[in-house]
Amino acid sequence: MVQLVCSPDLRARLERELAAHDVELGTGNRWVLVERGYEVPVGCPAIVFDALDFMDVVRLLVAGVREQHGAVRSVVGQRGSAFVVLTAREVVYLEAAAEGIVARTASGRDRVRGTLQHYEVSWAGLGFVRINRSQLVNLAHVREIVPWFNSRYVLRLAGGEELEVSKTYAKRLRSALKI
Repeated sequence: MVQLVCSPDLRARLERELAAHDVELGTGNRWVLVERGYEVPVGCPAIVFDALDFMDVVRLLVAGVREQHGAVRSVVGQRGSAFVVLTAREVVYLEAAAEGIVARTASGRDRVRGTLQHYEVSWAGLGFVRINRSQLVNLAHVREIVPWFNSRYVLRLAGGEELEVSKTYAKRLRSALKI
C-alpha cells in the first residue's frame, strides 16, 4: 500500500496513475510518496520528490511493484476480427495512431488497449523507451543508432524500419543506453 502526502491537485493525478497500475492507496502503508515541502511521516520508507517529477516516481514505484509480482510481459491485441496474445519480446514498437495504440510486430500491426504512458511505465523494465510523443521502442529490436541533426537520432530496426528520436526524448534514450 502507498500513502500520498502532497497537494490536492497532485494527489488526483497520482491516484489516477497509480490506480491504472493497480497500486493500492491507503494508510496501512509500506511506502509514502511525499511531495517536496510536505512533512515526511516517520516509521516507514518515504520517497520525496518534486511535483514536476511525479511520473518518474510512478515509474520507480511501479517498476518495484512489477519486480515483486513479475512484470506483465504480454498484452492482448486485435488483428482484424481476431484477438492475439503478444509478448513484450515480440513487440518491435508501440505507437499512437488514429485507431488507437498499435503494437508493431514482425507479423504486422495489432491494436492494443491502454495508453502509451501505461506501457512506458509498465514495460520500462523490459527495455521499452519513449522516443517521441507517439512511439515507444523495444531496444532489443534496435540494430543501429544514427546521430541526426539538431541533437536527434534515427533508430534503424531489425526489420529495416527507421524511427526518429525527438530532441526532447534523446536525453532519455542516452540515459537508458548509458551513452
